[in-house]
Amino acid sequence: MGIDHATRKINASDFEPPMAELPFEEAVSFMQSRIPMSKKEWTDIIEPKLRFRAFTVARLSQLDYIDTARQVISNALETGKGVAETYKQWQSIKTLIQDDAMSLRPGYWENVYRTNTQMSYTAGKLMQYRNNPPPAWRLLVVDDSRTSDICRALVHSGKTSIAISSDHPFWNSVGFPPYHFQCRTGLQAVSKSEIEAGAEIENPSMQNMSFKPMEGFGGNPLEKESWWMMTEAMAKRAEKYGVDGDIIKMAINLGMENYAMKMLRGYKTFFHFDNGGYVKKAKLANPGKENIIVKGTPQETDEFGAAKRAAEAGHRVYFLPRVQLSGISDLDIILNNNLADIKHIFTPTERAIRGALDKAKNQGATAVLMEIVTPDLTPTYVKTVIKKHIGTRLKYVVVNQNGMVDVVKK
Repeated sequence: MGIDHATRKINASDFEPPMAELPFEEAVSFMQSRIPMSKKEWTDIIEPKLRFRAFTVARLSQLDYIDTARQVISNALETGKGVAETYKQWQSIKTLIQDDAMSLRPGYWENVYRTNTQMSYTAGKLMQYRNNPPPAWRLLVVDDSRTSDICRALVHSGKTSIAISSDHPFWNSVGFPPYHFQCRTGLQAVSKSEIEAGAEIENPSMQNMSFKPMEGFGGNPLEKESWWMMTEAMAKRAEKYGVDGDIIKMAINLGMENYAMKMLRGYKTFFHFDNGGYVKKAKLANPGKENIIVKGTPQETDEFGAAKRAAEAGHRVYFLPRVQLSGISDLDIILNNNLADIKHIFTPTERAIRGALDKAKNQGATAVLMEIVTPDLTPTYVKTVIKKHIGTRLKYVVVNQNGMVDVVKK
């Protein structure tokens, strides 16, 4: 499973990530925002996305020691230290010596280094491209005697790299490296010019794909839900170790201006369908029915119903709490990892659709879940109007109409 290296001595000539090509600031920021947790606490986390917010070293018993190890890796990312230099730094720390941590074999510390730096590098890459995703992502597999069976499954016909379109379901279903402990598979953005020059982009079938990460790996470390899913206990731990400011900074950098750690109280799952769609909510979120005035007449909306219909079609919906911060517009949901608002269209006019889109943009949304309630609009007309007024900020609109769910992009 990729961890049979644990008895080895650290070899400075082993594969090192290409640091000069990586976004140090973003990678360091991600590492600094992770919360020290014991191995048991990490294992007890039911929601895998929450594990991205946690940092643990299984063999260390005290949280202070775990946090010390975290700070050393942050320093390594910031200064470009490799595994051998980082191990020497760990060896010089008195608290780790007192905890008898340095009696662990060097290969164990190599595991700690490589697994955590790889996750940080991936987060850094995704952070760098968060507002302008590349056309494709390329996975680079190191194929040698140490390659795990997990990552060797990515090697086909002797090719150790595979480029997959950034909107391919692979990234939502499987996710990004690391795929196991001490994973060495790298991530690289593929530019438009590379594709124009003949770079091959593959379209693997998800039904026939046998590749599967180790449990607890893969996914996307920047999924916005993982920030809002943090428990109250995690928030208190973050405050104790002084990482709450780093967490808030990362959340804001991801577009969550309304993020507030005081609102973290857990979450609840209502629906989870086989196609990957689901409806979840923050504990303090309150989706439901409310009346809006349309031409002087109150009309009932149904946020929860709209979310369920979208989820049945494979979309991921997470309801946010009302933060009510001065000068910040609250948004209803996170839709497929995009901050979004739910809009209901009762009036059969282009103006009503345009107004709903404009309001969502002004609120800071990058996607919209739109319920067409009026029966007097055809799907073709709705799609035409949305394309006309979607603008550049909104990535797409998920439209619920007459029992059908469609995605409209510019």
